[in-house]
Amino acid sequence: MGEQKYDRLNESESINVKVQDIKEYEEASSDNMGAQDINYPTQHNTDTTGSLIKFMFWLFCVCFSLAGVQFVYSIQFALGTPLFINKFKLTNSTTSIIQSIAGPVSGFVVQPIIGVYSDSCKSKWGRRKPYIVFGAVFVVIGLLVIAFSPQIGELFGDKADGATTADHKSGLAIAIAGFVVMNLSVNIMQGPTRSLVSDICPMDKQNLANSMAVNVMGFASIIANIIGSFFATNENSYRDLFVIGAGFVAFSVVPTIIVAKEKQLDSSIKSPSSPLEAFIRIKRAFVTIPKELALISLVFFVSWFGFSPFMVTNTSYFQQNVFNGESEGLKFGFYGQAVFSAVSFFFSFFLSGLCNIFGEKIVYSASQLVAGASLILFLVFDHAKPWLAILLTGIVGINFCVFNAIPFAMMVKVISSKDIGLYMGVLNSSAVVSQTISIFTSGRVEAAKNQNVAWGIAYGGLFTLLGVFLAFILPKSKKVTEQINEESPLIK
Repeated sequence: MGEQKYDRLNESESINVKVQDIKEYEEASSDNMGAQDINYPTQHNTDTTGSLIKFMFWLFCVCFSLAGVQFVYSIQFALGTPLFINKFKLTNSTTSIIQSIAGPVSGFVVQPIIGVYSDSCKSKWGRRKPYIVFGAVFVVIGLLVIAFSPQIGELFGDKADGATTADHKSGLAIAIAGFVVMNLSVNIMQGPTRSLVSDICPMDKQNLANSMAVNVMGFASIIANIIGSFFATNENSYRDLFVIGAGFVAFSVVPTIIVAKEKQLDSSIKSPSSPLEAFIRIKRAFVTIPKELALISLVFFVSWFGFSPFMVTNTSYFQQNVFNGESEGLKFGFYGQAVFSAVSFFFSFFLSGLCNIFGEKIVYSASQLVAGASLILFLVFDHAKPWLAILLTGIVGINFCVFNAIPFAMMVKVISSKDIGLYMGVLNSSAVVSQTISIFTSGRVEAAKNQNVAWGIAYGGLFTLLGVFLAFILPKSKKVTEQINEESPLIK
């Protein structure tokens, strides 16, 4: 594509592309130059209200696969823990081990590998979309396996009304297998969708694009939790909601596949010749990670460490601490998660503007402070009134919005566009390692405190407060810095 250079500007305006370079880009696009093709939607100008609305709708559709991803996570953490505890009779601490292995470990393994392969995918459908569709198919399969795991277990001899884990061993094994398939597959969807957003959105709108990604995720989570609240007290609530989730995931990929236009890579672009070569590239990425991305990953790691115990035990808190084990607690847990998602959803509309006014560091630090205090208050008000538990849950939504947008927008500014998929996997690896350690260790804290999940949530809150200070090591905003040569990949 010729030499294409960018000037890194302040993080609100991102990167301006030289006029001559745009001409070179357009000429290269017509020749299918592959990895250089960033697919900027130059047809969307946002100078007028109408064009801005059109662009935002286009961006919403591009991100919509993330709605399916978030729907999966919402029902997994809202229902997964109660499913293992209530249906299969596991303890909170044992469930935390399953949650810390099935999801985070699969993400650590899958996302970097898929990133490497999707960066060089030569499918006529584009680099990312084949992986998004493939992942969605197996997410649906995993969800259906989980949905019917108790009934399948009964076919193999489980007791429907059994009081111990031994009475449900077949169904438990099937449910765990479904969780593994679902989590492996949702990571195949998630990484390429995030990369696709970064690939085809103009560089000067990356903050807006990542805010929209959180917006879509919040939208999906609201739907999941509202639906969940209606089904929470049903006898077959687990089955019904996982089946609904399967249908939602299948639908979510359709707008992305239709709207997102990718160019086919040139056949000269080298793909990994074997999984071993892919692992070598991943190893090099970790070893040669740019300093700025290392700092972003560290802050991202701590943010997820603080949030993860809350993520997997919030509905259990409502059921066990607020309602003393009554089924009504699960319903209110869904209400709380719906409020959490609504706060995240609406805050995402203001995030880009707040970053422009105060800067990413201040916004990030403030969100960590508010969330950290809220998470610790779950323990202070150990048996909170329902309204207070919902209020504390909703406040944490601000933080979720911020740490799922700012790190991704920053990442795009410090790496080559040709390696987006690989480094997206590297960034997400910091999150999944964090989740694994955090969920496991918080489970030990809960075990030491009579399975009281409030202690685990507050334990996470301490790390969230650490993020208040770590936010200030994020890459510094600069008006002008060195240029990036897009023809010089970070990995050779």
